[in-house]
Amino acid sequence: MKLQKLFMLFIAVFAFTFMGYGQVEPAEAPMFGNVRGVNSAFSHNYGTISGVAKSYNFKITNNGATTMHITDIKIPEKVGVTVLDMHIKKGQEGVIIVNIDPTIKEKGKFADRIIITTEQKEPNIVTTKEITFVVAGEVK
Repeated sequence: MKLQKLFMLFIAVFAFTFMGYGQVEPAEAPMFGNVRGVNSAFSHNYGTISGVAKSYNFKITNNGATTMHITDIKIPEKVGVTVLDMHIKKGQEGVIIVNIDPTIKEKGKFADRIIITTEQKEPNIVTTKEITFVVAGEVK
């Protein structure tokens, strides 16, 4: 009888763990190791890079009620990032260009994270959010 209760407790903990993971927002998924498939809107796999630099455009959509302001950017070493829109109006898209140059980046596999901090101000509320972009590939 005790073994059956212990088994049921184990199943319950296991189920709640996976249910919690399923509720993670797409922007948070990369921090849980979602780099392999690189199929999220917040990640990109460059594949093999040799000779010529490659870039990729990430898009951020402002679904909020006010203008979204990009307040901080954490960029890994030897990765180029250009933010075209520091202030994204309600309902608009912003573009972030990530550039990997094989003449600058070390040879070998890489998986880097770019963290963008955004802020939106509404009456009596300030919402701050971090969005993590993951870029991966291999420099030959």
